[in-house]
Amino acid sequence: MFARIVAVLAAVALAPAVAVAQEAQVSAPAGIDPAVLEGKIDALAEQYAETKGDVASLKRLKLSGYLQARYGWSEAASYNISEQGTATTAANPAAAPANQGFFIRRGRFKAVYDADQSAYVLQIDVIPAGFSIKEGYATLKLPKGFAVDAGLQLFPFGYEVASRSSSDLDTLERAAVTRAFLDGEYDLGVALRGKVSVVDFKVGLFNGNGIKGNPIGLDNDPLKDVIGRATVDFGFITAGLSGWYGKTRNYLRNDDKVYDRTRFAVDAQLYLDLIGLGGTALKGEWMVGTNAIGGTLGMGATTPGVAALDTAVPATGHGWYLMLVQNVLADVQLAARYEQYVANNALVPTTTKFKQRNEVQVAAHYYLGQNYKFSASWYHPTAADLGPTAVADLKQDQLFLQAQAKF
Repeated sequence: MFARIVAVLAAVALAPAVAVAQEAQVSAPAGIDPAVLEGKIDALAEQYAETKGDVASLKRLKLSGYLQARYGWSEAASYNISEQGTATTAANPAAAPANQGFFIRRGRFKAVYDADQSAYVLQIDVIPAGFSIKEGYATLKLPKGFAVDAGLQLFPFGYEVASRSSSDLDTLERAAVTRAFLDGEYDLGVALRGKVSVVDFKVGLFNGNGIKGNPIGLDNDPLKDVIGRATVDFGFITAGLSGWYGKTRNYLRNDDKVYDRTRFAVDAQLYLDLIGLGGTALKGEWMVGTNAIGGTLGMGATTPGVAALDTAVPATGHGWYLMLVQNVLADVQLAARYEQYVANNALVPTTTKFKQRNEVQVAAHYYLGQNYKFSASWYHPTAADLGPTAVADLKQDQLFLQAQAKF
């Protein structure tokens, strides 16, 4: 009896080993060397490891982009007035206004590769008018969440440029004061960004003349500008403070005179639920500065003319806007903005010239899913602080219909 019990226990103990042996025999069909099969399995394992590494690398690469197809109508075309003309009808036929008819406003493609200690960003704009690089910079990640961006990047200045993508502008275009002081939106330089307590910041050293200078993309002089922006976010309210200090040289003067290029801006955004249909946002920004972006030949921005000993200083201008944005349910957004812009605070209106440009803007957006948006916007500019014969109605109303798809 004892011998039989021992035999049963031995059989139970050996059962797993027998099953494994049987599985091994089944997994190796007749005529196939088990060693060969094992080699093939190892090769597949190596290929899987390589594929896994490639997939992990591709997960670090993010591709995105959007295209904005527009139809534009301009009142200036009907009244034969240049979009940048005076407040009265031009004496001679004006050139066809820009942004008239069908056109592509933006066609963006962006690639971001996020590595462990660095990042790479490249954004291009492809439209019928031409191809251009909008962003191209390398990021070095530092401890405690700090980072250094070097290359072509957004001006760290103002809410509409530093914080808002061109695909999400509430009234489709930026305010007049933003377009004047930050024309082109991008510049070459190196900047440090990070967060200290509740303050997010980005500050750096830049060429200062942006990418709209002449020649395009090149600085007008060897002088550099310090540009920075700091923001705080308390959830329902955010606020920002932007500063700019630099110099610009006028090579068209015999003495190559150097002028200050300074700007300052403050902005705030309040997010509430004023009505039960959706979120409400109140936004405002005020900006002041000297020298708009750009310049011709060797002249930096809006410095004075070619007089040898001209002692005039560059014009100081300012502007501001207030905007209301209301979401209606999940797929409709309405926006209204009132803005003012004065290019030269010291200008005395004469004859047909006016000092202040005001504009009322309204827009509506309809979201079809997460990737498609149809928008309509209308702009009505008027003149204020008029010259003796200037009129308030500039006859420069504009209507835009836009379809935007993004990925």
